[in-house]
Parts: sequence; C-alpha cells; structure tokens
Amino acid sequence: MTLDRAIAEAPRWMFLLILVYAPWAYGCTNLVALAILTQFSAALVVLWLGGCVWRRRWPLLPWLPMALLTLLLLHGWWLAWNAHTVHSYRTWTTVNRLWDNPPLPDWPGAVDRVLAQSAMLNVTAHFALFLFACDLMRRPVWRKRVWATMALTAVSVAVGGTILKLGGPELREWLWEPKVAQLVITFAAYRYHGNAASFMSIGWALVLGFAMVAASQRGQPLRRAGWVVAVLCLLIGLFINTSRAGWGLAILLALLISVRFLWAWWQTSRGQFDWKRGLIQGSVLAAGAGTLLFVTMSSDWKEKLTRLNTTVETLQERYPSKVYHELARETGVLGYGADCFQMVLPVYMEAFGMASEKYGFWRHAHNDYYEYLVNWGWGGAALWAALILGGLARALRNHFRLPVTWGSTQWVLGFCGCAAMLGILLHAFWDFPLEKASIVLYFLTLLADGWARHDEVKQADGPTADGASVN
Repeated sequence: MTLDRAIAEAPRWMFLLILVYAPWAYGCTNLVALAILTQFSAALVVLWLGGCVWRRRWPLLPWLPMALLTLLLLHGWWLAWNAHTVHSYRTWTTVNRLWDNPPLPDWPGAVDRVLAQSAMLNVTAHFALFLFACDLMRRPVWRKRVWATMALTAVSVAVGGTILKLGGPELREWLWEPKVAQLVITFAAYRYHGNAASFMSIGWALVLGFAMVAASQRGQPLRRAGWVVAVLCLLIGLFINTSRAGWGLAILLALLISVRFLWAWWQTSRGQFDWKRGLIQGSVLAAGAGTLLFVTMSSDWKEKLTRLNTTVETLQERYPSKVYHELARETGVLGYGADCFQMVLPVYMEAFGMASEKYGFWRHAHNDYYEYLVNWGWGGAALWAALILGGLARALRNHFRLPVTWGSTQWVLGFCGCAAMLGILLHAFWDFPLEKASIVLYFLTLLADGWARHDEVKQADGPTADGASVN
C-alpha cells in the first residue's frame, strides 16, 4: 500500500470504527460517551483534511447540503452564543432560572446556555461526520463496507441484547449498575428499549438487503447462510426487546422491502425465473414469515396485541400532547435553542395544570417533530426538512432510475437504506430516535448516501482501487 493510499484510507477505516463504537458506548446517550464521539469526529476531520492537503485532492461535496448545514450551524451557534439564561436546578415540575447577561439582550438567544452549547458541539460533530460520509459514499467499495459495518453492528447489538435480556439482572450488572440492571426496558447498551429498537430497525433493513443479494448470487453458500443467520438474529432481538416500536418497524420494513422487490421481479424477471435461486430466496422469506407466525401464536400474544392496540390512547393520556400543540404554536422562527425543549416545557405544563409527578419532567417530547420545532424554530425546522427530504428523495430517485439488477449490492441496498430512513422518520412520531447520537449518526450516514449519489463522478483513485468488487 502506497503512502498516499494509506493517508487517504486512514480516516475511512476510522469512520467504520466510529460506526461500531457509537451504539455500544451506551448508544452515545451519556455525556462521557457523547464527548468521546465528538473527539473522534474532530480527529477524523483532522485526518481527512490533512490527507486532502497531502494528496492535493479536495473532497467532492454536494453544495446544497453544505449550504443547509452552514445555515443550521449559524442558526444554532448564534442562539447558543447569545443565550439569555442558565439553570441551576430542576424538580419534577419546576426549573430555577438564573438570568445571565447575554451579549445582545434584545436579540434572540437560547433559553439555556449550557444545554445549547453542549448540544451544538454534538450537532457540529455529526455534521462533520455527515460531510465525510458524503465524500466516502461516492466510492462504491466503501459504500458497501459502510453498509456491511452498520448491518453487522446492529446484529451484534441484537445478539448482545438478547443474551443480557435472557440472562436476567445478574448478567446485566456486567454492563449496568445494579439499580438499572433491574429495569426490564434496557436492551444491550441502550437504557431505553425504544431507542434500541429504532437502531436495530436500521440494521434490520440492511441485513434483509444483504440476504437478498446473497440469495441472488450463485455460489458462496457460507455467505448466504451467514446473512440468513443475521436476519434471524435481528428478528429475534427485535422481539425479545419487547418494544412495540420494534415489532411494528420490523413488520413494516419487511413489507415495504418485499413489495418493492416483488414488484421489480414481476416487471423484469418473471419470464426467466430461476427456480433454484427462487427456492433459496423463498426459504429466506419463509423463515422470516415463520418466525413472525411463531411469535403471533405465543401464549402472551393476546396481551401484547392489546397493548399494541392501546398505544394511541396511552400516548394521549400519558404524554402532554395538548401542551406540545400550544408550545409549538407559540414557537418563533428561530426557536429556543438546541436541546432547550426540556427547559421550556415546565412553564407550559404548569399552565395546563400538569405540574405533578404523574407527568414527570420531560427531557424529550416523545415526538421528534415537536421537539425539533421547539428547539430550532420554524426556520430551523424548514432547513432540517430540506436536508432530510432532499437526501431521501435523491436516494429514491437514484434507485428507481437504475436498471433492475438482481444480485447487485448497490441496487438492493440503495433501496433498503431508504426504507431504514423511512422507518426512523415514522418512529420519530411517538419516540425520540432523532435525539440519540448513535441513531442520528446512522441516519445521517444513510442520508449522506442519498446526497452523494447526485452528480456522482468517478473518483481519481478509481472505483476498484481498493481491490474489491463494487457489485
């Protein structure tokens, strides 16, 4: 390996390590793990830009997401810099505000300086990783490696979470302190099983894609068997997790992916159907369907179905949706500052007579769209929408413009990545996956793939410079 190539690939391998680190470091939900992720992103950017200077090859980045990110960073950092208050203490219902001296008192600023500045460091780190991914995902070989790393990391979380769940509190104390180990809502390194379900749903969509590709290719039986095992491991993990979001997302993504590729098969391959490979593909689908059927016939399924049917009523009763409506209605163009939702909500809870331990102190809204709107305002929310919907639309357009190519990882996984993003966006209606760093990192990586496909050009080091297939 030449020195130039080693310098170019060092940050790329580091990015794969970050993808493995983020979900296992407690989902990067605690402050220490999140700070390490931010430091990793800073080191990666230094290596990346240093390598570009050394090689005299600047990254090719799409201009539109760069412009949107620039506006979002200016927006968020302005509010953090000109924050009006800090908070010293909070209870179930109240927060004590200490009025500070902002640089420009009459200009908009964040509600809490500490929260806004800490959140913006996190946002800046994610944006740096997103831009790196935009450059990396232009390379088919590395795009495939990123997909495989994300899929296999999700499988490891499913296997680890299943072992810890079945092992009981004694085994979970290996990862958690005794009090947390007693909780039934932990899964793997995630304290809240809804976040674990959201993360595994991304891997579920990608693993299904890899299994379909393996089933479509001749030879390589071990590879095919490995991805089938991965499918089953993730499916078991999603249901052992007991999160209703996990069950729903697993079924929804399986249906979405099945409908897309069955329709593609009907349009292109039904006349030249290979029954041998079709039997293998059918076995994969039958295994998944059989597992779902086994779960539905379990002794406690009726109880679970009742819980699933009462989800909407539970959300309406437990979560202060009417407070969210009023809070969103009074939110301005710039919002209250990144991660400041938790400091704005108590005032509205008290106004609606919901200031009691029954409702608790809400750090997150259990609806990412409300929370992003409150934190970033209508203007910031519009920028986020343009970034997300633009990348998703480009990814879908690219997939549907390509010819149907069974056995092509690029074609199959391109759609599976879109399905995974759609699953996260749906889950964001009743939980907060887009507030958790590890899930946001995976989501932005898939989103970067959509933006990277626009005006894709051949790289100077060539599509097969890594000595691997770009299939």
